[in-house]
Amino acid sequence: MKNILMAVIHWVIGVTITAALIWLVEVLIGWRAVWDSWQLAPSLVVLQSLFLFALSHALRAWRIYLFKSHSLGLGYGLTLKLSLIHQSLNNLLPMRLGEASYPLLMKRYSALSLIDASLDLIWLRVLDLIVMASLSIFIAISYVCLELAIATALMTTAAGGYVLVLARSLSDRAGMPDEERGGLISALSRLGARGPISTTELYWLLCLTASAWAVKIGAIALLAAALTDLSWLTVLGGIVAGELSGVLPVHGVAGAGTYEAAFVAGAISGGDTLEKLLLTSVSLHIFVISSTCALTFMSLPLGRAPRKN
Repeated sequence: MKNILMAVIHWVIGVTITAALIWLVEVLIGWRAVWDSWQLAPSLVVLQSLFLFALSHALRAWRIYLFKSHSLGLGYGLTLKLSLIHQSLNNLLPMRLGEASYPLLMKRYSALSLIDASLDLIWLRVLDLIVMASLSIFIAISYVCLELAIATALMTTAAGGYVLVLARSLSDRAGMPDEERGGLISALSRLGARGPISTTELYWLLCLTASAWAVKIGAIALLAAALTDLSWLTVLGGIVAGELSGVLPVHGVAGAGTYEAAFVAGAISGGDTLEKLLLTSVSLHIFVISSTCALTFMSLPLGRAPRKN
């Protein structure tokens, strides 16, 4: 009963946040301005952004395919479909409920247990966290020195990869009692046990993760350049903050409201007006949600589940 009550409260909060966004956009800029901004965007730029956005999802699915799907007998087409369904549900459902779709889908189409699939998802999310932390550091330092920002971001990514390599090496000591390894070492060991089988594969997955995020952010930034005259650093700060808003425990329907608030918070240091930032965030959020759902619908005919003995 308590869980049901909490779910209802979260839904009410989510609907309230979304309603507040609809009202705020109408008061500050007007929804007609959002429509007008899309009409000014060149069709070629929109198509290029869509292509890059689709490519980012293809890279994301390739990461899952190399990590687990191939060994489970799942083809790339089916992996792409499962990845897109998972991503769409993540975008649409509140409280990160969409994350539960990954282990459920993997169990549905393979012999993988829910626990193992959940641990695999944690591995993927750790890779995402390393890349997004590096991007956040890059943006923060870029206001001071671009060269230093690039170097620091690369070092952060490499350090994150080293921690994962360490976690994997500790998994070889899994036979040791937990009290001998300590709490942190024990946690790293469990994480490492579900990781890639080699250091080379680990860094390959990290590179794929970075590439997928870079292409996705590039697609959104390309569209933003056609919709607004915000500086590239302002746009990047807003996009990264908006993407990170998905980890919040409570957000609006399909992220509406929380994505925009995070975008504005991440981009406000650029010195632009609230109205301009709000207009850009709403337009980009519409692009992200609609494109992901459209790609998911198009992927439904792809792939077949392997035959079970």
